[in-house]
Amino acid sequence: MDRRQFLKWGSFLTVSAAATGCGGGGGGSDNSGPGQRQQIAGKGFGLGVASGDPRPDSVILWTRVDGGDGANLLSVTLQLSDRADFSNLLVNQALTAYPDWDYTIRHKVTGLASATRYYYRFLSGNVSAAGRTKTAPAAGAPLSQLKFAYITCQDWSVNHWGAFDELVQQDLDFVMHVGDYIYETVGAGFQTGNNETRHPPLKLPNGTPRADGAVYATTLADYRYLYKSYRADPRIQALHASFPVISIWDDHEFSDDCWQDRQEYSVADDATPQTARRRGANQAWFEYTPADVSINLSNPSFQNIQIYRSFAFGNLATLVMTDQRLYRSDHIVPESLAGSEIGSRYFVPKTSLQQMEAAKIAAAGGNLLNVSILGDTQRAWWQQQMQGANTAWKLWGNEVSLLRMGVDGTMAVAGLLQQGLSAALAQGFGLNLGPAQQRQLAGALYQDLLAADVSGATPVPSYANTQPLLASLSGGAISAAVFAAAVKPSLDGNLPPSMLLNQYILNADQWDGYNAERKALMAFLKNNNIGNVVGITGDIHAFFAGSVMDDYDAASPTPVMVDLVTAGVSSNSFFSYFKNVVDTVPAFAKAAPLIYQTANGQTVNTFSGTLQQFNPWLKYVDTDAQGYALVTLTPSKLSCAFHKVAKLANGVAPSPATASVQTVEVQAGVPAVNVL
Repeated sequence: MDRRQFLKWGSFLTVSAAATGCGGGGGGSDNSGPGQRQQIAGKGFGLGVASGDPRPDSVILWTRVDGGDGANLLSVTLQLSDRADFSNLLVNQALTAYPDWDYTIRHKVTGLASATRYYYRFLSGNVSAAGRTKTAPAAGAPLSQLKFAYITCQDWSVNHWGAFDELVQQDLDFVMHVGDYIYETVGAGFQTGNNETRHPPLKLPNGTPRADGAVYATTLADYRYLYKSYRADPRIQALHASFPVISIWDDHEFSDDCWQDRQEYSVADDATPQTARRRGANQAWFEYTPADVSINLSNPSFQNIQIYRSFAFGNLATLVMTDQRLYRSDHIVPESLAGSEIGSRYFVPKTSLQQMEAAKIAAAGGNLLNVSILGDTQRAWWQQQMQGANTAWKLWGNEVSLLRMGVDGTMAVAGLLQQGLSAALAQGFGLNLGPAQQRQLAGALYQDLLAADVSGATPVPSYANTQPLLASLSGGAISAAVFAAAVKPSLDGNLPPSMLLNQYILNADQWDGYNAERKALMAFLKNNNIGNVVGITGDIHAFFAGSVMDDYDAASPTPVMVDLVTAGVSSNSFFSYFKNVVDTVPAFAKAAPLIYQTANGQTVNTFSGTLQQFNPWLKYVDTDAQGYALVTLTPSKLSCAFHKVAKLANGVAPSPATASVQTVEVQAGVPAVNVL
């Protein structure tokens, strides 16, 4: 094996150049591999075809060849044409599928024309479905419009994939996948119950059981099984065959809420590196994703692959895709200190988070090394990409949301107490408070809660502000004695545990948990006058749209960029997670009205409103949703249509899938969201 062949084998990416005239073309067949083995014809392409990473002169093409026995090599031919009937072959290339890479093919075609539609197929035993792809516009070329979709979080085991049927009907330049293409667990609590019948239960070939009954992928064979299972669905095959897909991973391609090669299933889990497991996840993603990246299996570390990369689309858009798992630091508040994910990654006291982040920065001599999502090298690269972009817009393929999502527990409890007390005053004293008086009462309760003794399990307020206010509002009828006998017992009975009288960050696995680095990135954009930056985000299983501030804790934060977050294709909603917390964790039970209420036997989502109440930069919120996002980008504005899909009905995905559409816009030059 010569050096050229070794390098191609090491990165498992074959390359050919398209012919410029009629007839077949392209050299660069890959006959390299570990040893010489018999080569036979395959038996088809059961997982379909795919393309990805479109550039002005190249694209990555993918398939998996059926019929391998784990030892022999399979011969396959790739054909690419500028005509749908393949009457003019620009590539007619013999390739080899190796068992070492699970018989997948990743082939880069170069020498293509920019902004051009191409058609491709594979032959081995029979002919694959035909795929269509499209190259990016030439660098700097004037571009009036770009259309793309972005998706995330497509758990096989819950809800439905009806969104894919709609997406293939769109006229798109490409699709972005911003992570959680697979879910590494099967049989987890959040994966049981409502699921479409065409998705049977999955059973990992190896897997490791958890105490809760779930089984998680552990070996390369497990991760390969998941990709093959997901890609067996004809709807996702149709999506891949219709558009080039630009992909990045998030956590579930390896392990829920992971960082580097550490898993987070239990309190002490992340103390032990899971290097072999992480490397298996890396390799399987690499094998099954048509991405223009390389992997070095001879590198024994878990960082044997780099998937962060950037793209340009004419003079209109630069797309920067970041990896927010492989280089990230441990969560600022470790699970071992908090005792669980509650207090570490979710419902984290804001003050504790700030203090521990500051301590870690100080211990590192002011460096962000131990409080980073991107890591030093990738952060510097991100800055270079943003500063060097010569396009109207800068799009950031950003897995986890940049938007602050916090709740002032003291203020929230004061609001809940006010609601209950106002109703009781009307019923018991005939005292009907108007909106202004209700706000006045909530303010008095808030001051009393701030001054309460919280040294015990339950707060002890003196009601020094509330009682005199009620006496005034009632014309003296609610005296101190009446208050003590008829009002105070009810108020005390509705007080939550003292721990809730705090300011909370709801999700510290996203950028809220790495605030110092977020502030550094926003300062870089602001100080260098880099505008028209929009985050294209997934992960959180909800729709959000809002401005990212330079410093959310400043007296007057300044907007720097916008973050647009799509809900998951199928994964259970953000709302469902927090509903489960208040329903099952006694300490949070009295916070339930902030998440949901029950009216006429129906659950009413109050969580979305709670988030907007305490986070005014959130201009659009839907915490209980599945769906996808469609973007139309022009030099003057970005328009994003959030498609919320309907619920599963009798095990069948709805058709049409979309139940409602909410469009938001970002005008060029203004880092703000307009909700249409």
